[in-house]
Amino acid sequence: MKCYYIVFNEDGALHTRLPINADVPDPLPTGTVSVDGDLWLRTINEVDGTWMLSNDGKITKEPFPELKPDFSEIERRWRDAEFTSIKWLRERHRDEQDLALNTTLTPEQFAQLLAYMQQLRDWPQSPAFPTHEQRPVPPGWLASQRL
Repeated sequence: MKCYYIVFNEDGALHTRLPINADVPDPLPTGTVSVDGDLWLRTINEVDGTWMLSNDGKITKEPFPELKPDFSEIERRWRDAEFTSIKWLRERHRDEQDLALNTTLTPEQFAQLLAYMQQLRDWPQSPAFPTHEQRPVPPGWLASQRL
């Protein structure tokens, strides 16, 4: 009869399985438990949780903790990316003004751009934050200016 071994960490979580055909170290590593072949295979195939060794020697599969998205962080990242993707328009407009060139944006478009950028800055303080549907809305012409 073959012996199957699983090594558990100090916190009881599965660390590794000793290969079936490997020479078994003597002494066995701390936290090593002998198991039957069915359980050994289950620990390989059932990856929908964490295999744990309790203080009383019982091996169980604990479900993974439920992950809840951090919508505030998601919206801040969106806001930062949106701001970064449009700030070149502001810089170009100011450079064109400084060089006394005709500006690509009209004065009205530039004012709308600055207002939108301010809305992006203010978004995390908005009462509607972080509701995706309540994001600041860009001026309609902005889509044609994107790189």
